[in-house]
Amino acid sequence: MRIVIELTNRCNLACRHCFSGRHGGNDDLPLRVIDNVLEGAAGLGFTHLTFTGGDPTVYKHFGDLLARVAEAGYRFSFVTNGYNFARSHKTVLPYRESLEQITFSLDGATRETHGALRGPRSWDKVLEAMHLARSLELPFSNNMVVTRHNRFELRAMIQLVQGLGSSGLRFGHLLHSPLTTAQGFDLSPAERLEVEQEIWALERDYAGVFPVAMAPGFSTDDPLPCAPLHLQEVNIDCQGRLTKCCHLSSHGPDVGQSDVACDLNETPFREGFLKLFLQNERFKRDKAARLRERAREADRSPCWYCQNHFRKVDWLQNFPDNPWTPHLWEEGEPVLTL
Repeated sequence: MRIVIELTNRCNLACRHCFSGRHGGNDDLPLRVIDNVLEGAAGLGFTHLTFTGGDPTVYKHFGDLLARVAEAGYRFSFVTNGYNFARSHKTVLPYRESLEQITFSLDGATRETHGALRGPRSWDKVLEAMHLARSLELPFSNNMVVTRHNRFELRAMIQLVQGLGSSGLRFGHLLHSPLTTAQGFDLSPAERLEVEQEIWALERDYAGVFPVAMAPGFSTDDPLPCAPLHLQEVNIDCQGRLTKCCHLSSHGPDVGQSDVACDLNETPFREGFLKLFLQNERFKRDKAARLRERAREADRSPCWYCQNHFRKVDWLQNFPDNPWTPHLWEEGEPVLTL
């Protein structure tokens, strides 16, 4: 069981495909929330903490955080763009025995593709970070967000990161946001299915040779496919709110907020976890009833389903030509309330 913690929405890059709420901010998770989590989570079976952002390495309490985590006996991992790694790895080294994995975000198999999304020098910086991690024998893997911009580089990405010493590559769908939609980065529902089939084929091709996987969000007939639905994973945003899923948080202020279970600045973690459990049970009942009554093909994408359910994508009505807009839930369809 693990907890995904967004340490900050500050970042040293301004990626063109990032959620509007996940960079350019000035929020850092208070250490009192970390202490709240460390005190309450172990007794509930949580052993692993994953840190995201923004970029975790610019979190102003990064060293204090890792010291607390190691002392409390948790394993940890973190996701980074690698830009700051030449300096930040020195903060990690004293706690390498508690380190599970570093995940470097890499969104193209060439300097041009990656740089077009993440900015000048970002390609050189992340490759330097991977070389450094390999030389220090720090375990690392890679994530790639699949967009219209890079969708034809999947096999090339595997070959690249495998050669650089990565322990695996996980592909993930681009989640909808006004920023990415306005730039035309979204794949259509049909294109997403094509990408998924390609990734499953690559997973078979590399079976036993190199780990290839897809992040949650791919189409499935399983109505409850995700770890957060079974509370094997929970999410905390950089403001200290316990939320249903990392894919649902940090969409910006002008969307639904009913995925938030509680504020851990005020609520003990164990009490918040109970609230999240009750919210999840209600959600699972609602989803089962909805799928019986009015299942749609697009609802096979679990992230799309939840984005509708929690009113994260109503703004798509402003993009009538987007291929996902016809699949929006109608106004007045059920929304989860506690």
